[in-house]
Amino acid sequence: MPIEYEKPITIKESIEKIDSKEFLLPAIQRKFVWQPHQIISLFDSMMRGYPINTFMMWNVEALQIKNNFKFYSFLDNYCQRFNESNSPFITLGREKNFKAIIDGQQRLTSIYIGLRGTYAYKKPRAWWPGHWDHNVLPPRNLYINLFKSCKDEDSDSLLEYNFQFLTDSQYKRDEGKQGICWYRLHDAYKLPKVNLSQIPFKIVLPELKKYGLEDNEFAQATLTKLYTLINEEKIIHYYTETSQEIDHVLDVFIRTNSGGTPLSFSDLLMSIAVANWEGDARKDIDQLIKQVQQGSEMGFSIGRDWVLKTCLMLTGADIRFRVKNFDSEQVKTIENNWEKISNCIIETFKLIKFLGINDHSLRAKNAAIPIAYYLYNKQDNGTAIYYSINNLAYHQEERKEISRWLHMVILKGTFGGQGDSLLRKMREIIDNNLNGPIFPLKQIVEEFLGKNKDLCFNEDYLKNLLKIQHGDARCRSVLSLLNPDLNESHIYQIDHLHPKSAFSKDELIKCDFLKNHEDLLHFYLNPENWNSIPNLHLLNSSQNSSKNDRSLAEWLNGSNNTFQKKDLFIGDEISLEFKEFKSFFNARYETLLKKLKKRVYLSDSLTNSASSNAESENIEPDEIEHVDEMVMDSTDGL
Repeated sequence: MPIEYEKPITIKESIEKIDSKEFLLPAIQRKFVWQPHQIISLFDSMMRGYPINTFMMWNVEALQIKNNFKFYSFLDNYCQRFNESNSPFITLGREKNFKAIIDGQQRLTSIYIGLRGTYAYKKPRAWWPGHWDHNVLPPRNLYINLFKSCKDEDSDSLLEYNFQFLTDSQYKRDEGKQGICWYRLHDAYKLPKVNLSQIPFKIVLPELKKYGLEDNEFAQATLTKLYTLINEEKIIHYYTETSQEIDHVLDVFIRTNSGGTPLSFSDLLMSIAVANWEGDARKDIDQLIKQVQQGSEMGFSIGRDWVLKTCLMLTGADIRFRVKNFDSEQVKTIENNWEKISNCIIETFKLIKFLGINDHSLRAKNAAIPIAYYLYNKQDNGTAIYYSINNLAYHQEERKEISRWLHMVILKGTFGGQGDSLLRKMREIIDNNLNGPIFPLKQIVEEFLGKNKDLCFNEDYLKNLLKIQHGDARCRSVLSLLNPDLNESHIYQIDHLHPKSAFSKDELIKCDFLKNHEDLLHFYLNPENWNSIPNLHLLNSSQNSSKNDRSLAEWLNGSNNTFQKKDLFIGDEISLEFKEFKSFFNARYETLLKKLKKRVYLSDSLTNSASSNAESENIEPDEIEHVDEMVMDSTDGL
């Protein structure tokens, strides 16, 4: 059995195991985050005999795990901001086996701090210091009031025992006060071990005499309970995971930590990456994420998981989220290339934004990864082209072909669902065509022809694309494919040609040409006509401003208008008058359908070459694992 139920142990035994480093914390654990009131509540629960849930340990035996993964000691002297991280404990070459805490770190650390350590937090109204200053962040010990219960006080607290974290000055302040006798839990832990029958006479009464409480029944019962809780009661119940397969252990960790803040597999991999990163990995990665999300030239929502996968992709590693792909050697490769990787990611998203795609349109952020890989590896005079891809003086054809590919995959939903096999194949195609003149769109289309990631379109699909409504995330992609030669120096917006306001029911009933023509009125009222692609266009800011809410005919006939009728892709014989909207719509529809057919790859045109490559591209079995756990960015396709 991979998971075994162990005999329970006492708090004293668990602390001794922490001190002897028989209990350690794996790098996958997050930092200790419990607040003082949570620790107090835990101790009150234990004193009252409430269950504190079962712990889960991982028995680490394999030398390979001891040598290649980081483990940490328990935190003892916690200090807000200045000492929140656990100290690494070197297990390299260690023969002695140990247990790593999979579930229960917060509880066990709280018990250890309460009985052996300190908890420091900032004094009220004090300024944050630049370093760990005990005058501002004084260490506090956990005490219990032996004089009386919380229930004896006028309090709404649901606690029975009065535990508090006190500084030395607070303890001295309360000495001699009526109804208070603070007893430090450190002192309770240090009390010698005696037989049960000797506890009242050798432990409790001698200890209470020091405080003049030998006749206080509550003090007698409380100290007795505290002593037996630490030394006698076996309340630390735990299971042990014995598997030495790290990916299996991470899966167990995810499942046992499913309550509270959800964990994803990539959260854990991030922790492992941090452990193997000599610098501050979280800071570096989070700064990049913030820049991509908040930069005025970008504004895309990505997460750590996306960054980690892109790092694997760009460094040529196995892109699956496996622990072995984040060992010290691979993480070192990522860290050594971090400046290039982060710069490439930034330029990639600047390019995507420049191509007219925003965060709403780029639902599956993994579609950006092949672009980043291409820009990272494609050379121009010995320099990766991500350095210059956004310089309008260079790479115009590259941008057009990348734009065409990106809009096609958005419209086909190519990166929806599990996509590791797709990314691997994309990397292979790009590697095989890096010496080509531009982005290998044709080769990509041919490779996936007849597979479930086929980028070819048929006529019915294109007709449905023309029905896309204004506001749909795909609208920009359709219009961009129809208008590949727009001036790159302009920013374009989607606007209605015949103005939206003209199609309101109130306006239409005023039109004489629609009276007694119910079918025609229905045509004008139907948003599939006036709010779809045939009545939409990309206009630059000056064109959009000049048009405003004017009728199409009035606007095009106006002076100083840079937009001309030929830009509508219809013949001179087609009227622009509002009463001829149906003819205008039908003419635009047919013309745009023909243009789309030329801008994309059609299934029929490539049928012959598909015959030898028509097998279905299924997800590989080893990619299916951890799909539920890999909670990617909310807008990602993964």
